[in-house]
Amino acid sequence: MSAPTFNDKVAIVTGGGSGIGRAACQRLGIEGARVVVADIDLPGAERTVELIAARGGQAVAVRVDIANEADNQTMFDLAERRFGGIDAVFLNAGMIQPYGPLETLETDVFDRIIAVNLRGTYLGVQQARARLRPGGSCVVTASLSGVIGFAEAPAYSVSKHGLVGLVRSSAAAFAARGARINALCPGMVLTGMTGNGGLEAIEEPDAIGDPTYRGALTAQQIAEVALFLLGRRSAGINGQAQNVDAALLSAFPPLAEML
Repeated sequence: MSAPTFNDKVAIVTGGGSGIGRAACQRLGIEGARVVVADIDLPGAERTVELIAARGGQAVAVRVDIANEADNQTMFDLAERRFGGIDAVFLNAGMIQPYGPLETLETDVFDRIIAVNLRGTYLGVQQARARLRPGGSCVVTASLSGVIGFAEAPAYSVSKHGLVGLVRSSAAAFAARGARINALCPGMVLTGMTGNGGLEAIEEPDAIGDPTYRGALTAQQIAEVALFLLGRRSAGINGQAQNVDAALLSAFPPLAEML
């Protein structure tokens, strides 16, 4: 792997027990960070810790329901108590709703999606703003459905639109404390959440293959962009929403797809 860029840094990753979060945790560990792996699925988080430790990294797992305010405080307390401070926060955890149009969306499902994806991430953002050390960075996983509508998952789309607004509205507050916040907006990603499973193996970043035009991406391809935004190399980027979508939203689809 390339020379470590997170030496002596401490990172928190929510949703670290699988998918994009697991890939990011492993890459942070390889890059020298000490990682708090947070997930509602504790065995999944513990497996991520094992993968980090197998490559000589340091990490600790913690069960966190991001919709719970006390759980958010607990994971930040753990990072400070165990590792002495916090430099990078990847608020990646979230949930998808059962696919279906607006007319079939039930209010309790809408409320749960908002409680987890939007309110839960808001709780993490507040903790990150207060606790990141100067020079630190927070990255939020939004979605392309936070940039355009998603008719098959309207509650999810609403929650992700809210996250983009939260990030943009929080930039000044983070800058006032010498920190930054940005959002990732992935397109289709091959993870368990999208029914595509996912691999535990991490590749050498420079050897990662290219996705097809407008095609699906791997968890690591998203994680690599997250690491860039979490690191000092992106110091000039604050309050932005970065699409990572293999050009899915770059242009209208071919005419044959629209007919």
